[in-house]
Amino acid sequence: MRKRSKFQEQEIAADLLPVMNVMFLMIPLLLAAMEYASMSSINVSPPRFSAARAEEKKEDSPKDKPLNFKVIVLEDGFRISADGQQDGAEAGKASDSGAPTIPLAKPGTPLDDYARYDYVALEQRAKGYKELFPNEVTVTISAESNVPMQALIHTMDALAGRDCKLAGALKGEAIPANCYFWQPIVEGGAG
Repeated sequence: MRKRSKFQEQEIAADLLPVMNVMFLMIPLLLAAMEYASMSSINVSPPRFSAARAEEKKEDSPKDKPLNFKVIVLEDGFRISADGQQDGAEAGKASDSGAPTIPLAKPGTPLDDYARYDYVALEQRAKGYKELFPNEVTVTISAESNVPMQALIHTMDALAGRDCKLAGALKGEAIPANCYFWQPIVEGGAG
């Protein structure tokens, strides 16, 4: 039989107490150092996707007011406002009795029937605003709480234009003319 060496017979016990003492002392030291260390951050935002070139931006006058185009998806249709004035309301009044600007295409249908809204009329209205404000691409969309999410998606598609294809614009090509308001801002709550 083979003899065991002294090294194999000895068990080595690791003494972790000194390491734990050092760590115990380092924790308050690190916390105190954080109190005196100055932290700074730089706010960085990704570049905006824009069709306007630098020369065109210089030609814009500061007198041009933004459109502030807003669409609210209601149970009974769409309410549209631009520059704080509801489309279809009497001049000088900000809103008109809560009635929708574009009523339902299929009144009386359940909320989960997404074809109940008149998306074609909404797209035509967006096209009209785009002709008046060719440099605007942003629309603010909000909806009542019981409007399904799919109705919001169809609304965004109609406002962007059903035939809008932006893939070429990512390669440096110009934004197609059939793209209307393709930068939606979705807000919570109607109103």
